[in-house]
Parts: sequence; C-alpha cells; structure tokens
Amino acid sequence: MEIALTYDPRWGYTPEGRTPFWASLDTVEYVAGLLEETDNTVLLVKADDTLEFRLREIANRPSPPLVFWLNEFTPTESGKDVFTVSVIEKVGMMHTGPGSEALGIGLDKEATKDLFRRLGLPTPVSYVVYPGDYSPIYKNGHWGSYVIIKPLLQGNSRGIDDSSVVSADDLESIRERAERIHREFDEPALVERYIGDENAEEFTVPMLISHDGRVAELPITEIDLPQIPAAQGRFRFLTHDIKDEKYYLKLPVDLPPETIRKVYSDARSIIAGIGCKDMTRIDIRGDSTGLYYIEVNVNPGKNRFSYLTTSAYSLGLEYSEIIALIPYQAMLKHGLEPPGKLTELVKPIMALFGTGTLRQ
Repeated sequence: MEIALTYDPRWGYTPEGRTPFWASLDTVEYVAGLLEETDNTVLLVKADDTLEFRLREIANRPSPPLVFWLNEFTPTESGKDVFTVSVIEKVGMMHTGPGSEALGIGLDKEATKDLFRRLGLPTPVSYVVYPGDYSPIYKNGHWGSYVIIKPLLQGNSRGIDDSSVVSADDLESIRERAERIHREFDEPALVERYIGDENAEEFTVPMLISHDGRVAELPITEIDLPQIPAAQGRFRFLTHDIKDEKYYLKLPVDLPPETIRKVYSDARSIIAGIGCKDMTRIDIRGDSTGLYYIEVNVNPGKNRFSYLTTSAYSLGLEYSEIIALIPYQAMLKHGLEPPGKLTELVKPIMALFGTGTLRQ
C-alpha cells in the first residue's frame, strides 16, 4: 500500500538526550520506517504552500495513496496555519485520523464546552473575551472564588502559567490577563470558573476508536496534583512549562467503580458527538463539588511518553502498535486491505476492541 506521509517543513530533529518530540524529523523517520517494515511504500510530502498542488498530482495516479498526516497544521503565505487535513479534504483524498470539523471543535475550548452542555455533561461555566471587546468581563457573573484565563484555541497548556488563576471579583486582573493573551496569541481568551479547592483532582481519559465505531477504554490516568508545584502558593494545575515532563502521572486511579463506568459512558457520548477517530483523550478536573469535563484532545499527543501512550503501556502495548493503529484503521475505513505485516503488528491492540470495553 502506498502512503503519502505529510510533515511540517519547520520541524527539526529533537535535541540529543531528549525524548523525541512528535513534531520532529525523528517522528518522520520513525513512522516512515515503521510503514516500510510493514510492507507499505512511503512517499514523503512536505506540507507548505505547495501542499494542495502536490496532493493533486498524486491524487491523479491510477491508485491514489492514503495520506497519513503527521502534522496537524500546515503553514501558509498569510502567516496563518491551517489544518493539514482540510487541504487533504479539499483535494478529496483518503486520509488517516479525524476530519477538520472534529479538529475544529476540539481546538475551540468554548465549542467543546457547548458540546458538553448539549450532552448534559458538567463543565465549568465560562465566557469568551474577544480582542477589543472587554464587555463580557463586566457583564458576566463570576463564579466561586477564582477563575482561570486561557487562550481559546491553544493546546498543550500554551498560554497557561503561574498567573493564569485570579480572584473572580478582580475584574481588572481578568482584563489584564485577557489582553496579554490577545497580544501573545492574536486570538480570544476563555474565562472559566477555576475547579480546584483542597480536594482538587485531575484525570485524563484516553480512548481508542475503531473504524466501525467500537471503542477500547484505556486506563484512566490521574494527574497527581500534589506532585505539581503550587502556583501563587496555592493553586495546582498544569502549565506549559511542565506539561511534557510527565513525572506527575499516576496509574491506576483511585476512583469508585461507578464513577469509572460513568466517565467511560460520558466519553463514548463525547466521541460520537464530535466524530473522533483512531484515538482521543478527554480531560477532567474535580473538587468538592464534583467532576467537570474540561477539554477533548481530538488529536492527542502520540510521542513515546504522552498521556495516551503511558496509559497503553500499562496494558503491555508497545509504541509501534499504537502508531500502526492509525494507518491500519484508515485502510479499513476506506475499504483497503492492509498488508499482512501491518495486520499482524496491530493484533494486540485490536484485541482490545473484542468487546468494545476495557475495565480497570
């Protein structure tokens, strides 16, 4: 099977001594090697302003390749990145992973919260502050004792630091923080009730999704908040500076069985509502008032020590199997016959879909 592998031309190699970043040429080489070892032919495609032209060229072949997009975003001449898969969709090619609509919902924190609310799931109350219009800060009621201010469209805790949590009645500090986000990211800011008292908890729920809609529930992972340095001496939450270190992950979680069942059930509803494919991760925070759904990672991190891979390792799965699942499921989705070696490689991970359920 021929597979076109897209990558971002801005990527470089991971510095020596560091775990390879996903957004790196290390990943391009690893995935290309894995695909070739499983009897696929790889065509590397640089994702830049010429991406649409390049894809149209190969789309006209008698047997167009499957496109495996490694880079979620592609740079453009305008300076604004676009979803790589949106270009692939425009050309009309077969591709791995979710579509641009699902990615768009997951990227927009308020759109994600709207979905939670439509599903009847608890999520912190919130509002959006757009550049140049700070009236929502003064119009909206504020909740509890603190709020957290985040960039609306950033992932990996970018834009979240020690000063992100402020008193709910300190409207000028909320405005100052929102203005900082506007300047730094050129996008709206989200103001959200901060979930976190002396009983604060945080969990992430990784899930695998088959091409026919079956779901395998990987073990829920706890963010061990006492391991995280306290911001301003009292608040514990993940900032961008420590997000990739992963020393704070805790398996298995200490949650009642009925809570675990409810979380997995809610996660299934979220997956169906957004249209997640292959794998996803849902973030939850809790305090003495209950558990609240925060975000959905429609395209979760997939480096060797991400939240999802760490959870999968606890079941004895290997990194190669996790990555191979992506093209394997895409081939099945598009009615293609996967090579025998690829099918053999993913057997351990596909066994999790036998009943559609994996309990802790």
